[in-house]
Amino acid sequence: MSYTGIRNRWVACSLLWLLCCLPAVAHELHDVDIQVVINDKGHARVVEKRTYTITGSGTEVYIKQYNLGVMTVGELEVSDETGRVYENVTPWIEDVGREGKTWRCGIYKGESGPELCWGIGREGLRTYVARYTLTRLVRAFDDYDAFNFVFYETASPYPKHVRVTISKQNGSFSTDDTRVWSFGHYGEIWVKDGKIIAESSTPLYNDGETMTIMARFDKGVFHPVSTFTGTFRDKMQKKAFEGSDYSLDLADKEEANRQSSHDGYGTGGKKSWWRQAYDDMVAPFADIIGALLLFIAPFLFLSRFSTLFSQLKRDKNYKRLFGVKRPEAQEWRRDIPLGGDLNASYGVLKTLEQPTSIYDLMHAYILRMAYMGKISVGRQVDGKGNFDRTVHVTNPGPPPLQPGRNKENEAIYLLHRLMWNAAGDDHILEPKELISYVKQYPVEHRSFVKQLKRCLETFPSISLSHLRKEDAMSVMGLKKYLQEFTLSDERHFEEVALWREYLVYASLYGIAEQVQNDIKKVWPLSMPMTVDEFMLGETVTMSTVLTDRTRSAIGYVESYETPAERAARIAAEREAARSSGGGGSSSYGGGGGSSGGGGSGIR
Repeated sequence: MSYTGIRNRWVACSLLWLLCCLPAVAHELHDVDIQVVINDKGHARVVEKRTYTITGSGTEVYIKQYNLGVMTVGELEVSDETGRVYENVTPWIEDVGREGKTWRCGIYKGESGPELCWGIGREGLRTYVARYTLTRLVRAFDDYDAFNFVFYETASPYPKHVRVTISKQNGSFSTDDTRVWSFGHYGEIWVKDGKIIAESSTPLYNDGETMTIMARFDKGVFHPVSTFTGTFRDKMQKKAFEGSDYSLDLADKEEANRQSSHDGYGTGGKKSWWRQAYDDMVAPFADIIGALLLFIAPFLFLSRFSTLFSQLKRDKNYKRLFGVKRPEAQEWRRDIPLGGDLNASYGVLKTLEQPTSIYDLMHAYILRMAYMGKISVGRQVDGKGNFDRTVHVTNPGPPPLQPGRNKENEAIYLLHRLMWNAAGDDHILEPKELISYVKQYPVEHRSFVKQLKRCLETFPSISLSHLRKEDAMSVMGLKKYLQEFTLSDERHFEEVALWREYLVYASLYGIAEQVQNDIKKVWPLSMPMTVDEFMLGETVTMSTVLTDRTRSAIGYVESYETPAERAARIAAEREAARSSGGGGSSSYGGGGGSSGGGGSGIR
């Protein structure tokens, strides 16, 4: 043999050896689409559509259904892309080879549980559709009905995409009656268009990754034949959440909020959990409960007696303070209450449960600022020749000494400083500038708003039984005088300073506009000044506008969020909704206590 012949033979043998050493080309699993339809009794019919690229290795596709408990799997049917329905072989034979399994399917009864099998047949791009039944998928608990099931578990070849769609045979799901969670993969799960939809967002690369879905239903959605004692939370949810990134605490809080928003029958005419619990557990023992109520009745009586005693005690205190049980029946008083201390007068009104708020107190402070000359009302002409009200703001100067000791001085200084800064270089404040100003620096104004509200909300706290009679009579007496001013024969207008204080207190009582209109009705013609001069023109009206705009500015600062804060809040809300079963991203970990699973692939 020549050298060339020897060399050619050596090359051929080497190539043959290399080809023998190369591994077989692996199968590919492109997509798994699982459709699940659940009937009223909680049984499910499953349709799996799988798209593969089949190579020369292996003989069959298998789906392990282990850990079924009371569930059963059966009624297997398989077809392929040609529409051919496979022959069902019972029992399934493992060792007949690839050709012997072609166009055949069956259920293998393994030691660990049943396995759904069918032959892979020829090579190339293949689509298989497997149909089978899962009985007793939905379980009935004391409070809800639910399931936690592994609809897919990976083994080689690994799927690039998996989607599970669960629907109700007669009806649909909604976020009102259904809660959902998914485990074992990266993806999302939602209740959408009346169905539960779970989908992977990345390929399932590793053995043991799953499409495990847990769903919870309000009573009445299903009527399962499989019943268990205990609650869904204790018997299923807690174990499934272990090792997951779902939060049981958040789920509990959201569940509590959800239940508190339900009436006796919840939404959509379905019974709420407590009504259902009553029907299921309490009603059968009504006679026993009735007997128990005989022992509880004395406690209910004592509770009612306590409420009645509190009412009598309050009436007694009102009688002590005013001589009658109603503070509104107090005699007129014309003196300024408590030496003009608005903060103390506000405390008396709160003790007497009178309709007033911190913004009425702020209105009184702003009007007092005007009478003190810190702000003054005027008019200016705009570019169109129209007159606009304006406010000239004086320099507030340094803050008061010992801030916190005098809440009125501190509150007036803070309001004065806000208006001064908002007015700008011309010191002329248009009311809309208050909101425009805080919108420029909302974060910086948070501490200011907290300080101002602390001043407004901190007032002398006095119990009704310890309230001084003179204090109560002076505060309520002036209120009645101002409310019934037009009925009084004693109308004294000469003391301008006194009437300005009256208007300040009218603001505190929330009746400033009424008192202003009453003065205009009974203004004596003999007075040397007009009513507008008497009340400093539009000062009362403008103080109301400034109060409203300041209140809006405070509200804007309190509700403002930076982009980062908003993102964090939305993320927290989504996490709470997700953990409570409202849908969202899946948890890679967790899912314990589930049924089914064991692996699915080609062998």
